[in-house]
This record gives sequence, C-alpha cells and structure tokens, in this order.
Amino acid sequence: MANRESRYVDVARLAYAVTKANLPSYTHPKSPHHYQWPQLAACVLLMFYLRLSYRDMEDGLLASDRACQAFGLTQVPDHTTLCRAFHKLGRMKLRAMERQLLEHLELNEELIAIDSTGFRPDHASAYY
Repeated sequence: MANRESRYVDVARLAYAVTKANLPSYTHPKSPHHYQWPQLAACVLLMFYLRLSYRDMEDGLLASDRACQAFGLTQVPDHTTLCRAFHKLGRMKLRAMERQLLEHLELNEELIAIDSTGFRPDHASAYY
C-alpha cells in the first residue's frame, strides 16, 4: 500500500513555502523566537483556507503531527498567538499570499452543475 498524504498537509507545506518566500524569519530581532514569522503566517493561511476559527486551528494542529512537521513546528501555537499573527500580518498581505497559494494549487473543476428546472433565473418565489 502506498504511503498517502492528506491534501491538508500538502496545502500546509505549500502555505509554508509561500510564506517563507514572502516574509522574514522574525519580525523583531529581540523577539523570543518561539516561532518563526513564516510558520505563524502559514498557520493563519491554512486556517483561512480551511475556514476554521483560531481555537479550531489550534485543536487541528494539536491533533495532526504531520501538519506540525509541514510547518516545522516543535510546539503548537496558542489560539491567541494565531489571532495576534493575523492582525500583525494584515489583510492585504494575507490576500496576496492566499492568491499565490491558490495559483500554486492549480484547482481544476471536476464537474459542472447545470440548472435543469426550467425556471427563469429572474423568477424567484418569496417562500423559497
């Protein structure tokens, strides 16, 4: 049986590569250096990709050793650390890295849904 990887671990690896390419290792020379800045940013990026809350992301990292290995984490960041990292990162920087992540993933549609009801698109009922 082949050794399969979760797609979430693949996305985690890719998110970490994107953040390492865009961010410095540490935000301040006198920071405690518990986590590198790209590690926290990659956790936040994966959190938004999976649409998780800060606490759910913390629990997910606690449950998944492979995701922690993909980020190079030796300890799991607290949900408040993830929240502070998001606010320090900023929406513009996060959106730019999110676009890079999605470009690297090269998402392809596997099926197309067609509306076969026969109703006009502008015809809508107040009850439905």
